Amino acid sequence: MNPVLDYLRERRTTIAAYALCAVLFAIATIHSSGFASASNIRQLLVFASFIGFAALGQTLVILAGGLDLSVPWLMAFGGLQLSNWTTHGMGGVLGIVLVVAAGAAIGLANGYGVAWLRVPPIVMTLAVGGLVQAYLMSIGQLNSSGNQAPRIAESIATDRLGPIPVVALVWLGFAVAAGVLLSRTALGRRIYATGASDTVATLSGVNVKRVRLVTYMLSGAAATFGGVVLSGYVGSTYIDIGAPYLFASIAAVIVGGASILGGRGTYWGTVAGALTLTVLSAMLPLFHLDTADLEIVYGIVILVGVALSRLGANALQMSRRGGGEEKPADPEVVDVA
Repeated sequence: MNPVLDYLRERRTTIAAYALCAVLFAIATIHSSGFASASNIRQLLVFASFIGFAALGQTLVILAGGLDLSVPWLMAFGGLQLSNWTTHGMGGVLGIVLVVAAGAAIGLANGYGVAWLRVPPIVMTLAVGGLVQAYLMSIGQLNSSGNQAPRIAESIATDRLGPIPVVALVWLGFAVAAGVLLSRTALGRRIYATGASDTVATLSGVNVKRVRLVTYMLSGAAATFGGVVLSGYVGSTYIDIGAPYLFASIAAVIVGGASILGGRGTYWGTVAGALTLTVLSAMLPLFHLDTADLEIVYGIVILVGVALSRLGANALQMSRRGGGEEKPADPEVVDVA
């Protein structure tokens, strides 16, 4: 067997996502030569990083068979709560650490409700998102112009290291960490196993409840940090700042080749999905389209992803009933020890 061909075969959906991004970028460049300018590429990387942070935890949750709809409110919480604390004298670095920890705690509540109380993920995460929204309103953070983002958030979002935006480098660091977690750790293997079949995972000795708890905690932390960075780029923060990233975070995971039903996908695929959606969004003005058309695309992507995942699950079930053997979608599923 050729190891290169084996690797390409295993990662074909991720490669296809990057190919789609390249095709869209080429189309936009042919239509407008300025699309490939260095300044525009930097902007695309910055905008993609916001989707990437929102979709990081979403990827882990979906791989484990869940869904997190509290992402936009957690992003708003990150920016607003950090602004509130730094306004009252807290240091910026300490503020970011504490607000990310608070986001993880909110994710813990999501995970506890889903794993231990057996509340459906959609219901639980929407309820928690509503509570977060109510909290932000109760502390008086709403006004027409928004709240000033702290300097450290602006630095992360707008500074450059040479020609490369700092936020893009931070996102790359997160992507490497997520890739190692999923492909090189016991937790990553257990996430895949839980998403593929929580029953089989339990029989294999995986603590499914704990795995789901951890994924929701990581989702809360990642979304909160994404809100901090987004507020730094905008320069102010407000309660609806994370609204565009609800469907975008899910669509990026699906475009990246993950199954919406869990058990299959990688964060590097999600990175490709975030880049693809960002390029697609930037193309809209070139073809005289608006954000409403982008929302339609998100909806279509999610529906197609659900349909394909369901078809794949049905095909696998029929294969097992017929006595056939099917290779696991990801090699990490095989060994959960």
